[in-house]
Amino acid sequence: MNLLISALADLVLPLVIYYGLRSAGIGEVPALLACAVVPVARVGYGLVARRRVDPVAVFVLAMVLVSLVLFLVSGSPRALLARDGWLMAACGAAALVTLWRRPVVFTLGRMLLARSGHSAADWDDRWRCSASFRRVWRVLTLAWGVALIVFAAVKVVMAYTLPVDVVPAVTTAMWIGAVVLLNVGSQLYLRLPGIRHVVG
Repeated sequence: MNLLISALADLVLPLVIYYGLRSAGIGEVPALLACAVVPVARVGYGLVARRRVDPVAVFVLAMVLVSLVLFLVSGSPRALLARDGWLMAACGAAALVTLWRRPVVFTLGRMLLARSGHSAADWDDRWRCSASFRRVWRVLTLAWGVALIVFAAVKVVMAYTLPVDVVPAVTTAMWIGAVVLLNVGSQLYLRLPGIRHVVG
């Protein structure tokens, strides 16, 4: 539930803010800047209410600040629009970096297993002992990392080529589609007979 609320805050709320302001006659740049309120509010909420910082929100906030700097340098609202693309590229690159240790898809899967009330000790044992088990999670992490970088490149191109008012809706839909596609692809891969036998 918390993950769903977070996703709605990060994806849907900025969209509502942008198009709500545009329909009220607010200019492109002020409307785009107003969308930055969402990650700022999330970081503030984490600090005040929960007395901790959400690393994802901080990362998004950092990308917002980078996009603001690019906007101040270029004077173009498209620098603000490209923010999501750079964010996605950074996520993809970070996923690829984890290939040299414990792949992020393995770490996330293990975390979900532990949260569901099951012991993750078996996964730790198989990670240490089974090359096939390690390969499954490295393949999935590689696929996620490369796909995110490819999607990011497309989003940045769209940010600089499509009409400004079209970009927020199209890129948000693309982000949701990318996550759904990657999740479905991952589940299909894990259900292949040879792979299912490895992961148990």
